Amino acid sequence: MNNNRLVLGERDAAIQEALDNGGVYIDPNPEVLKALQQGNIDPYIIYEQGLKKQIEGGISRIDFVKADVDVLFNEWHGKQLDQAPNHIRLLFWLKDNASAHGYEQRGNSWILKGNED
Repeated sequence: MNNNRLVLGERDAAIQEALDNGGVYIDPNPEVLKALQQGNIDPYIIYEQGLKKQIEGGISRIDFVKADVDVLFNEWHGKQLDQAPNHIRLLFWLKDNASAHGYEQRGNSWILKGNED
């Protein structure tokens, strides 16, 4: 099991990929998400914090599955991201912030420099 890989994408695709091929994924408790929404708090914050926690822990790679990140980026660029699905918002976060944390985009993945395999 490869737990040094974060799998992102549409929820079901990311979970299935991680279960089939190893990796971790962000899957907040539905009750927590519901409570946030009822309190008028954007649940995206949980996904962003989960991503940041993995990056701060030095996870070696972040893989988007069943998606072409450059196509998604171009489709959503200039649109209102607060209405975008969480994985799209995480993609934009990575595009803006991953290099500052030592990650380099390669296709649909971000690889921590020095951990290339």
